Amino acid sequence: MQAHVTAASGERLARLPVRPVTEGPADIRVSVDPHARRQTVVGIGGSLTQASAAALRTLSDARQAEILEAMFSPSRAAYSLVRTHVASCDFSTSSYTYAPDPDPSLAGFSIENDRDNGHLALLKAAQAVPGSDFRIVASPWTAPPWMKDNGKLFDPSTRRGGALLETHHETFSRYLARYVEAYRAEGLDIWALTPVNEPHGNQGTWESMEMSPEQQRALVKVMRRTLAARDLDVQILCYDQNRKGVEDYARGVLSDEEARSAVDGIAVHWYDSTFKVYGDVLDRVAAAHPDHPVIQTEGCIDNVFGLGKDRSENAPLPWWQDDGWFWRKEATDWGWDWLDDKSEHPPYAPTFRYARDLVGCLAHHVAGWIDWNVVLDQRGGPNHVGNFCLAPILVDGATDTVHYTPLFAILEQVSRSTRPGAHVFETTLHVPPEVGRNLRATGLVNPDGTHVVHLFHEGDTPVDCRVEHGVLRGALTVPPASIVTLRSQSLE
Repeated sequence: MQAHVTAASGERLARLPVRPVTEGPADIRVSVDPHARRQTVVGIGGSLTQASAAALRTLSDARQAEILEAMFSPSRAAYSLVRTHVASCDFSTSSYTYAPDPDPSLAGFSIENDRDNGHLALLKAAQAVPGSDFRIVASPWTAPPWMKDNGKLFDPSTRRGGALLETHHETFSRYLARYVEAYRAEGLDIWALTPVNEPHGNQGTWESMEMSPEQQRALVKVMRRTLAARDLDVQILCYDQNRKGVEDYARGVLSDEEARSAVDGIAVHWYDSTFKVYGDVLDRVAAAHPDHPVIQTEGCIDNVFGLGKDRSENAPLPWWQDDGWFWRKEATDWGWDWLDDKSEHPPYAPTFRYARDLVGCLAHHVAGWIDWNVVLDQRGGPNHVGNFCLAPILVDGATDTVHYTPLFAILEQVSRSTRPGAHVFETTLHVPPEVGRNLRATGLVNPDGTHVVHLFHEGDTPVDCRVEHGVLRGALTVPPASIVTLRSQSLE
């Protein structure tokens, strides 16, 4: 048995001593019920965006290869789930669509922009890493503008992204099918599509398209028929926005039999709060839709240059090459800047947010977890609308420098030990109340039989803990501000 820890004190996937279990009671005990199996894991990973491609292209070939190996090699993070965008998004260097001409036949459809801007090359390079093995989820931020009621990709002046016209449900479905076929011709299989990223919209700030549950219910039926007619075995994940709204939206989309059979899963994001996992919501969604696994498709340290912050070229970058910043409660999000009620959006520690969400999502029926941009530059870009966010890996092309932030260490630790096909089991924390609010845990068994327990402790003092998960039995001291992974087999 082994334990590895990533902590505020500087450890990254470091070995942590495990003691034999002694008889008698323990103040803190983690027990995994082998008879209460929950979800099957699809994967853990990050998003291969065009912005990530642009950031990587500023580096030497050796540095690019090093980063891709860190993410996709079986001996490193071994990302097994990837998200990407269909045509442009905010994390592109420009706006574009694959069908700019208002022609329902889609005669001019082309993905050449993705070839020219490096997006295709990034996906292929990730796939070419020896031993890499991942599934791709693809999300359109918008339909081509001529398919929408406002005729635009987005419109900040009216605070609208526009809505897909019902007359173009079939056209847009063929557009998505053409995308799947074009990527397949490049050797890239799309495992799943979402009908649109963030159907509630983003006030027209960048590429977007509003879509009500009723509209999406109608669209997914057409999507499924169109994909089937072209013999494209692609999953459809509905929703694709924040967890707080997922119950009503999923209920609306899946409310009739044809739509329910057309959809394979439910996609969610984390941006409703800087500290809540919404475990109660996720549990209810899993109970209401047991045949539609939930996948977290986006989350990041967002809005790093928010209202009133210096956006100049010489603006201070407190996160650049300072690991300590990621463990302090100094990051703020969009809600901190724009909402009057900041109770859900206080300043937070980025590492806590990642570790809490990864462990918490696995504990509450989530089958897959995808980070946003895998790599960005040290300013949190490039981004054609100035919507700067952070990534687990940050780079400076001018000096060929790479900063593997603690966020990447957390993702590597969880991903390496949480493999596709793993079964998650109900995990119970027996813990005093004053410690319980700072501790989360989840247990699973991988396809190779490896028993795993992830523990996240955000308190400021160490805690002694006993873990019981089948063959995995041991006692250990969990450091403050840390994520610990126990395994019944070696990571090495």
